[in-house]
Amino acid sequence: MRKLILILAVLSICIIALFIVSNKTIAQQKPHDVNSCLECHSNAEKMKELGYPQFTMTKDEVEKQTGMPATCTNCHFGNPKDNTKEGAHKDMLRLYYVRMKGFEAVTRDKLKKFAPESLEPRGKNQMIDLLPIVEKEGKNVKDPEVNTILFHDKNPDTLSYDYSIQEKTCGVCHPKQVEEFKKTAMGHNAKQSQYKTWTDEKRGPHNCGLWFIENQAEIAKNTSVPYTSEMAKINQKACNTCHAGCLDCHYSPKKKDPNNPKMGSHTFTKTISPQACYGGGRGSICHAGPEDRRRGGGYMGGDYANPKGAIADIHYSKGLLCTDCHETAAKDKKLLHGEVKRQAKCTKCHEPAVKAVSKSIHKRLSCEACHIQDVGAYTGTFWGPGKVGGVATPFKKYKDYYGTMKEPILIKDQKERWVPVKPYAMAAMNQKSAGELKPGLAWRYPVNLPDLERTDDVYAFVGLLKGMPENDNVLAWIQMDKMSHKYGKSRSCESCHTKDGEQRQEVSWKYTDQGAEPFEGKHTVVANKEGLFIKDIQATTEIKVKEGWKLSSFAPWYYLKDQWQVEGNFSVPPVKNTTAYKNEKSKYEEVIKSAWKYHM
Repeated sequence: MRKLILILAVLSICIIALFIVSNKTIAQQKPHDVNSCLECHSNAEKMKELGYPQFTMTKDEVEKQTGMPATCTNCHFGNPKDNTKEGAHKDMLRLYYVRMKGFEAVTRDKLKKFAPESLEPRGKNQMIDLLPIVEKEGKNVKDPEVNTILFHDKNPDTLSYDYSIQEKTCGVCHPKQVEEFKKTAMGHNAKQSQYKTWTDEKRGPHNCGLWFIENQAEIAKNTSVPYTSEMAKINQKACNTCHAGCLDCHYSPKKKDPNNPKMGSHTFTKTISPQACYGGGRGSICHAGPEDRRRGGGYMGGDYANPKGAIADIHYSKGLLCTDCHETAAKDKKLLHGEVKRQAKCTKCHEPAVKAVSKSIHKRLSCEACHIQDVGAYTGTFWGPGKVGGVATPFKKYKDYYGTMKEPILIKDQKERWVPVKPYAMAAMNQKSAGELKPGLAWRYPVNLPDLERTDDVYAFVGLLKGMPENDNVLAWIQMDKMSHKYGKSRSCESCHTKDGEQRQEVSWKYTDQGAEPFEGKHTVVANKEGLFIKDIQATTEIKVKEGWKLSSFAPWYYLKDQWQVEGNFSVPPVKNTTAYKNEKSKYEEVIKSAWKYHM
């Protein structure tokens, strides 16, 4: 019996010793063997206990959604060897929300009200589908504290694309694509960075503003009020949100679908969708800004348009992607990754129609000249004193003069083709001189540039105007972006061919920007043998200026009246042979009727 007890005692000591050794070994090995990312995030109960059930995901789920074998740390960094929350998340790349105030990039816990529980689209409003929603007056609206979302390949200090991060993440597996993207126009904001000052003779003043931070000193020289580096920095941050990165195009979060393992908050796509090109639910950034909210001849319309609800381009309605018309490296191997052909060709799908037009009396008429109508978005834009991100600056862009022009104005481009544009008044206040700019029509990029480097946009410089009680010396021009989207049923013959060739469009708009309570207004755009004129700009409802603001900051037209005009012949050739015109019109209407019926 004693022997049995002795054996049991020795055995117990061995078991205890083994347990101690095992525990010691585990304690020594855990920092090396454990993956705290998976240990926490694949444990639904633990994530619920921590208060973040929406961030529960397994390694298998993530791999199926991304379509890549990358680990958590390959994309997010962090420290998976540390099993504490703080240690594991140290130096981790994460999603940021950009505050309206100061355009400060913060994590979700720093918002007054937490952001959405996950990045799953809600499907209510495509434009703000991923932005946090709050309740206001019984309605769910976008959180007014948040401007946009910043993916983790961006620099939270500048809001711009960060190549140093990209090289260590996406670039590890896709080095060629990252290196090529750096050289593309999209990869380094080639177009926007060329607008250096308001009086730049080569490019002229632009609606989007300037490349502020690098040119602050030059801009300040010609500005009659203080313009500091802090002001330039906040202006630049506003621009940088459009500086595209890999995730802007390829990351496409979806609502989780139990029947489709590829759908979820980590979904990636190889084929770029129009939604991705339009900001992917993070607001009117990327192409939603210049197309639907500036030019007004947008591709997607609907929620992205202003006024809202505009009809989409017929090609979008038919399911065509942006890259179906604008070729990329996927179809043209001469192009770099991320390089997109700006000019698309209708002959790809409509060769018979294009050939027929090329042999007709309308051979110098572009397709879009006839097929674009109901142009929305900006009807006036003025850069004046105000606040950007809560910071005072002489260059706040007062852009929310939104309205609709029934039909665009036709002008001749650099190749003598008739193209559609939307002329509207623009100005930058408090300028000392107009530099070398000369009144008249000017093309921003010469016709001999390759398609990838050229835009067909035009502007008409008006002059340095005087006559305001403050914020005087107004550098004025007429913005005339070429319309390229919103294709639809052709406009009527009479809309172009008037008795004397004059083009006239009545425009109504509503102002909803800083400085005043919302008010409505209207003006008339006239293009004839004498020139191009923006006439009778006026408010049709009372203007109630808010305390601390000046009317001259956001409404120079109130004092300067009809001074937005440029000389030249902008008339459409009138009909000379009415009999021939009637015959051609009849044939045209039959062709359009049958063709449109076919396409619908």
